[in-house]
Amino acid sequence: MSLLHAISQSINRAVEKLLLLIGASICIILFAQVAFRYAGASLGWSEEVSRHLLVAITFLGGTAAYKRASFIGLKGIGHRLGPAIQAGITIALQLLTLALFGVIAWFGAVYTLKAWEHTSSALLIPMSIPFAVIPIAALILVVHVLADIAQTLGRKQP
Repeated sequence: MSLLHAISQSINRAVEKLLLLIGASICIILFAQVAFRYAGASLGWSEEVSRHLLVAITFLGGTAAYKRASFIGLKGIGHRLGPAIQAGITIALQLLTLALFGVIAWFGAVYTLKAWEHTSSALLIPMSIPFAVIPIAALILVVHVLADIAQTLGRKQP
């Protein structure tokens, strides 16, 4: 196992634990909101926090889904053309994926920095804090793709 693959695996384990924590937090916050509304009060911040956590779970969940190969795959492309062609197609697709995630990381970082001056309505925190999940998730995806490329290049072709 290469160092890059080990780093990718470690990051994924941490993200999956964080996803569990975020999911549990959303459930607790929404349950508390319902209970408080039933009691005649309202938690003004609960909907905003839940929304930000839902966005975080979406982006971070995408990294875990990628790592587990849970997305629709294109593994059949080039299958009949032989292992060398199939490996070339796989590398090309991985490089395109890497470029896409790199662009998302770049623009996500720019967008996050621009949002620093704007504050959220209920929490009054800079919007850069919840938006930071976009470039963070994209960078995690870059690490995962680089590990996949290293694994593909490390395979012996018959």
